[in-house]
Amino acid sequence: MTNVDRKSAWLRDATAIALGLTIPAMVSGRAVLQGLAAVSLVAILIIAWQDQGIRRRAETAFRSRLGVAIFAAFAAMAISIPGSLEPLRSFDAWARTLVYIGGCVLFWAFLAEDTRARRLCHQALVVGALAGGILVIVAVAGFQLPLQFVKNEFGRLPSNWATQTPKAYASAMSCLIPVLIWLAWRHRAKWRALAGAAAVFGIAVIIGADNKSALAGLLAMVLAVCLAMALRNMSANGGRRGWAGARSWIAVALAAVVGILALVNFLPDPPPSTPVWTWIPSWLIDTHRQQIWHFTMSRIADAPWLGYGMNTIDRVAGADTILPGYKVQVLPSHPHNWILEVLAETGLIGFLPVILCLAWFIARHFLRHHATASRRALAHLSLAAVFWSSSLFNFSIWSSWWLITFFLLAAIIAAAPDDPAP
Repeated sequence: MTNVDRKSAWLRDATAIALGLTIPAMVSGRAVLQGLAAVSLVAILIIAWQDQGIRRRAETAFRSRLGVAIFAAFAAMAISIPGSLEPLRSFDAWARTLVYIGGCVLFWAFLAEDTRARRLCHQALVVGALAGGILVIVAVAGFQLPLQFVKNEFGRLPSNWATQTPKAYASAMSCLIPVLIWLAWRHRAKWRALAGAAAVFGIAVIIGADNKSALAGLLAMVLAVCLAMALRNMSANGGRRGWAGARSWIAVALAAVVGILALVNFLPDPPPSTPVWTWIPSWLIDTHRQQIWHFTMSRIADAPWLGYGMNTIDRVAGADTILPGYKVQVLPSHPHNWILEVLAETGLIGFLPVILCLAWFIARHFLRHHATASRRALAHLSLAAVFWSSSLFNFSIWSSWWLITFFLLAAIIAAAPDDPAP
């Protein structure tokens, strides 16, 4: 280690810990998560200025086939910006998403080359997730003061504050759960136990916050893992033994479907309105969300090729119409479905390249796991299943904290060697 390296060791350690705490910091709010990510990015730029290895590794990633495909997809989405309902708003969503991807590539390059930084990042993530889970569960149980202190929310609070305020954090926890399971799989002794406990608390947070979209993400994760494991088992073992293993995974998948659907049915629903599709149970897809989706679909046909511009669908005519029985807008802020949002805002020209990039990402990790039983590839599949499935029901796909959650966790997974840690 050179003198320059010794002088910057504290910065590398602090940056690694900050990266590990970024997503768990969502328990304090979106501003804290985004602030930690911003500080970490500044630190990484300073470190990369001194470390050519990080710059070379990041440049290789940008020039890879997937990197070029992602840039091509963003070029396609940029075509809709000049004709956007609000060009500056669309350019902001487009540019900052690119910055998040570029920043997380630098985070990956930093962690991939530094074993100590990677270990500190993993440990900070586990401790942060466990602490956040405990805070929320204690608040739901009736002792709210610690969570109020962390969120800096005092004074008179609504009676359902403890279950409503952690909803966004519960979504972040749904993405953390596959990473925590992967870390428990990699590590041993106390860190395996802590990561496993954090994952269990994460599930409890999701249930305590009545977050159905997060449950949908977890169901998608279980189904993706079961499919990958069943096909891998059949390919590796063959014959009766392979089929027996596959049937076991199919049984796990069916049990997960039944269990999570029963839980979703049990959790409370928003106040009902007039359903759009009577064949969909309102406990599965609430009537307000049906109204939002129906309105968005009706507007896609008016601008099928280029859409209305990124992050502007709530600006279309009629979006501010008040729904009878709900006293809210027919399209409040965003469509609560990333497919409808990207399709309505960037049209087919922007939507299809995004779908191809996502399919490429998923297929690459699926095939890697199928060929080598890669745990890292399975973790990538699990994270993608949670994020993209829950995004069919929850936040705007352009939400900064939500995008950072996915990109940063994907970078943390990618930076680790595929072999389990000793």
